Parts: sequence; structure tokens; C-alpha cells
Amino acid sequence: EAGSLSSLRMEDGDDSSKPLEEGEVRVQVKAVGLNFADIFAVMGLYSATPKGTFTPGLEFSGTIIEVHKSVGSKGQGWAPRVGSDVMGVTRFGGYSSVINVKGVTVRELPSGWSYAEGASFLCATLTAWYGLVELGGLRKGHTVLVHSAAGGVGLASLDICTAKGASAVATIGSPSKAP
Repeated sequence: EAGSLSSLRMEDGDDSSKPLEEGEVRVQVKAVGLNFADIFAVMGLYSATPKGTFTPGLEFSGTIIEVHKSVGSKGQGWAPRVGSDVMGVTRFGGYSSVINVKGVTVRELPSGWSYAEGASFLCATLTAWYGLVELGGLRKGHTVLVHSAAGGVGLASLDICTAKGASAVATIGSPSKAP
């Protein structure tokens, strides 16, 4: 239950005994990302925190161990399959040994990436993309002020600006975070 880091505890149980629902895959989790939002959720300060007892974790990586028969590529050029190494996002529950998630929320782990890299990539990058591109309409030639550029979302924002041909002006919290 949210409210304090001291309320965290390890428990037995995961999604491995639950039947897969339509569109789901089952992933053996190998690594999880730890985000600012996870800490806020555990502390009860995040508006999306589930009521009552919950399992934290918004991003993970691992290996698909089961795929519901309804899962396919759906025109995305890649179909989750048993044995695929993946990275994924979820609305809590990522801090599990095994997790059932919609197949559309996982993507194949890029070649050469570790499980740790995959588990720490999606939330920060998707947050930066949503803010800059979806909400902000970032385009080539724009100039963007990126606060907290040494953090996960800040670093992802700098990469997205570069990829989109935009210029970035960055701030950091202290000189120790400068390259």
C-alpha cells in the first residue's frame, strides 16, 4: 500500500498461474527500470497510483515465454513470439518475476542491448517524445530548453532534439553533473 518506502515487501506470486487474456504475452522478467514515478507511487504522491496493495514497476525487459493465440503483428512488422527478448511498459506490476501484458506494449530488444538497457529505456524516452513531439510539435529548426538534462527524461530529450534536427539549450542541477 502506498505511503512509505518502509511498506515495501517481497511476496510470492506473479502472473505465471493466470491464464493469458486476449492480446497478451507472458514475459519472464530479467530486469526492471526504477523511475522517479515508481518512488512517487510507493510514497503515495503519484496521481496514477493504484488504490490498496500494488506491485510497482512501469518498465521491464525479459523473454517471452507464452503468447496468446490472438497476438499477431497487426501491421507493425514484428510479432511477439516465444523466446523473443523484449522490453516493455506496463501500468504498474513490472517488479515481478513473470508478467502478463498486452503484446502491443512490448518491443523486441535491439541487437546488442542488455536487459538492463532495455528496462531503463522506454519510460524516459516515451515521456520525452510525448512532451516534445506529440504535445510540443517539435520540428527541425526549433530551439528547445531542456531542464534537468542530466536525468533520464532530459538525456532522452537531448537525443530526440538531435534526431529531429532541433537545437537544445540544457540546464543541470549542479556542476558535478556536467560532462
